[in-house]
Amino acid sequence: MTDNPTDDPRFTAALDMVGRTGASSFQLRWSDDEQPVVWIAVATYEVTAANAALLADGHEHLRGTAHKIGCALDPLNAVFDLCDKAVDGGQCAHCHRPTGFVPDLDEMPASDLVCWYQWDPELLTFRRGCE
Repeated sequence: MTDNPTDDPRFTAALDMVGRTGASSFQLRWSDDEQPVVWIAVATYEVTAANAALLADGHEHLRGTAHKIGCALDPLNAVFDLCDKAVDGGQCAHCHRPTGFVPDLDEMPASDLVCWYQWDPELLTFRRGCE
């Protein structure tokens, strides 16, 4: 990894992954009021009748917008945390298994039950396990 976490090719791929979860906008913020500096990745989703149960976290009656956030001590891991929260517990549109996100290539448990989105260094993207 370089000194700048955003130089990691997984950073751009993770931003793409946020878009693939249906986010209508994305922001990367930081707070340096106190040490340590904290990075916050924010995704905004439009809540409709069709996706309310997936996005509203128990508030299916809501309409309008919903937000998911990820936090860490560097921007790369803040975006990874957001991907984890946006992908984990979803359902793969292709194989219909529950989805999970991991930012590396580790062998994952229950890969026959969970469609894991994992880093593909050849394609420089996060690929689903059922691909």
